[in-house]
Amino acid sequence: MRWLMTPILLALAACSGTRALQASKDVPYATLSQTVQVGSSQELVRATLGESTAIRFDNGNSVWMYTYPDASGVQGEYVIWFGPDGLVRKVRSGAVYRVK
Repeated sequence: MRWLMTPILLALAACSGTRALQASKDVPYATLSQTVQVGSSQELVRATLGESTAIRFDNGNSVWMYTYPDASGVQGEYVIWFGPDGLVRKVRSGAVYRVK
């Protein structure tokens, strides 16, 4: 029975982490791609795009997520990774897939 606890705890942790990754602010893609460049500061991104979902890690990194309406009507997700210095390290965008 004890061996069953580890997979159960891992499954619960995965479920709680998935919910936290849902982006909360809708911004046009053109605004996102023009504003957010590698090396941009958190202050610039916050001033231009506003607050959105943010996850902060113990090592000082953080991830901010925004959504955007795609031309085909699909919801897109824009993820911004900030380093401990508060500057953009990477950006990623793509379609959001929802389980029904």
